[in-house]
Amino acid sequence: MFSFRDEDNRLVAVMSSNVDDLLYDSLPGHEDAMNKIRPIEIGVKRKGTDKNTPAETTCLRSVVAAMAWVARQVAPGLSYRVSKLRSVAGNGFVKDMRECNKVLEYAQERSHEGIHFSSSGPTWDDAVVCTITDASFCNETILVDGVPEPGRSQQGYIVCLAPADVANLPEAVIHPISWSSTHIKRVCRSTLMAETFAMIKGTEAGCRIRAAIVDMKGKLDIRNWEESACNEMGHVWMTDCDSLYEHLVSQRLNAIENKRLAIDLMALRQQIWERNGERTLEVDHSCGDYPRWIDTSVMLADPLTKSMTSDSMVRVMMTGQFDMRPTAESLMIKEKNRASRKREKTSVR
Repeated sequence: MFSFRDEDNRLVAVMSSNVDDLLYDSLPGHEDAMNKIRPIEIGVKRKGTDKNTPAETTCLRSVVAAMAWVARQVAPGLSYRVSKLRSVAGNGFVKDMRECNKVLEYAQERSHEGIHFSSSGPTWDDAVVCTITDASFCNETILVDGVPEPGRSQQGYIVCLAPADVANLPEAVIHPISWSSTHIKRVCRSTLMAETFAMIKGTEAGCRIRAAIVDMKGKLDIRNWEESACNEMGHVWMTDCDSLYEHLVSQRLNAIENKRLAIDLMALRQQIWERNGERTLEVDHSCGDYPRWIDTSVMLADPLTKSMTSDSMVRVMMTGQFDMRPTAESLMIKEKNRASRKREKTSVR
């Protein structure tokens, strides 16, 4: 039990803790004592390239860890920026502390944002797990033994509960469960490779959540948990990478020059095209795993992979309404690209 007293030594707030769960209350006017993560104090004349002192490194780690907890619980819009800070927190510079304070200010300005679970969403008996994955390609720089190394990629996923026919719906009410934004440890040689790694990470998380839900329903065979969960509950994979989607839905494995990437794709395809150890000729949407392509303009996990506005993702999280129809701007751009390609073909002839 912890207590907080004001200048007159009056008790104004109390808090109890259990592992990482907190229960607290305070008198009116003293909420800031509980709710605020304080910024790091930085000298005015410090250069951005100055190395952090041990005390500053401790402060940086503390503030980043606090924001990481908030990002994991209720603020997916912070996940990407916090992920970048975590990669440099142990060996940072003054510029990293300044960036940390900017992220903290941004988080406090949007502290009213959260997660909404609509009563009109999917029912417990009919819901399926939906995993939305995305990746950026070769846009990140990470520290390897204290040395910056560019050319890395970022992956992100969102796992949620969705209606049983979400694979065909233009819009749906979803219940977000978990999300993640991390850099891909292996160097990716192509966009397809980065998107494949993101799909693997996201679908593995989705499979574990599906197994937990099936277990709560009392239908999980613990000795054969993957197959029994697969037979009892569907799992939709959403991606905006057309080449990855085409590889997954094709009845035959398309040729891939990179052998390691080919193996990863075969493992994903096995989850889609095999039921009870036997090859199927069509994808069944009532159970098992099945992919769906969505347009980049409505990719929910996009803000988890790059620095961009997260307004669309936050709007979905706060309303539960996920519109999977391409935006008018996206359709216009695609129409212009098609017209441009048609003119190029005509000029070549």
